[in-house]
Amino acid sequence: MKFQKGIIVFGVIEICIGMLMFCDTFLYMLAGKPARPPEVIVFILATSLISTGLGIGVLRYHIHSYHLLLFFSSVIILSKILIFGHIISLNDALEAQFPFTLRNLTSIVYHGILIGYFMHPAVKKRFKETL
Repeated sequence: MKFQKGIIVFGVIEICIGMLMFCDTFLYMLAGKPARPPEVIVFILATSLISTGLGIGVLRYHIHSYHLLLFFSSVIILSKILIFGHIISLNDALEAQFPFTLRNLTSIVYHGILIGYFMHPAVKKRFKETL
């Protein structure tokens, strides 16, 4: 159970990220701030629910949550690299208050650490034991 603390930390972080995104978007709409396009709101709400669900699933050692968390983390890292390379760009409505470069670098580092941690043989074994 040496690796249980890390699993708990990453699971809680994912839940917090998801809940913060959801609450932020919900409060943004309630406050009557300039409306974001409906597609952007749906995207943010969907990704917040996915993040929350993955965090809960990881805390319960669900193998599907484990695989999806690794997949989405890989996609996020790839998308951030493509953004830095000016190959893709985001809609301005998705941009947050944090500086673009800092937010994307933080995301790459976080998801890189997450992937490295969850790819450790002992952590992989812990999720395979729950099948």
